[in-house]
Amino acid sequence: MSFDHRYIWSTGFVRDLLRTDRLPEAASFSYFLAIMTFDWLQFTVIATTPTPSISLWSTAGSWATFAVTVLGLLYLYLKNGGGAGKQFLRRYFPLSVTVGWKFVGAMLVTLWLIPVALAGQSNHTLGWSTTVALAVINIVMFWRIGFHLGSLARETGA
Repeated sequence: MSFDHRYIWSTGFVRDLLRTDRLPEAASFSYFLAIMTFDWLQFTVIATTPTPSISLWSTAGSWATFAVTVLGLLYLYLKNGGGAGKQFLRRYFPLSVTVGWKFVGAMLVTLWLIPVALAGQSNHTLGWSTTVALAVINIVMFWRIGFHLGSLARETGA
């Protein structure tokens, strides 16, 4: 069995498979596993990283991420047609992976770029700037996933 890189990087390819109901069940499970692994890996890293004290911007960032995630998932559910929508989870996981990889890359670049751009600034400025930038990236990621979910919902009648 050969591996097709489009399952990871091509949102259009995956959206077409979803639209035509040709996404294999094994691929759906793989997307689910990828999302769960990524989420729990984040929680594990955070929980096992020794920190003498938690900064205000870190606390704000954690709560902002929580709020963006909850509101983002509600937004995605509505973009998929809400209660009249179909196959939310089957669509959500593949689109989240193919869109999400690109935003993980954007987050890594942002985490590298902010200290470079703000060299000489205080840790306070650096911390708040990073918190705001990552929140914006997260919001834009949900918007992009919603774009694809909404497109699928319109093309398939929910």
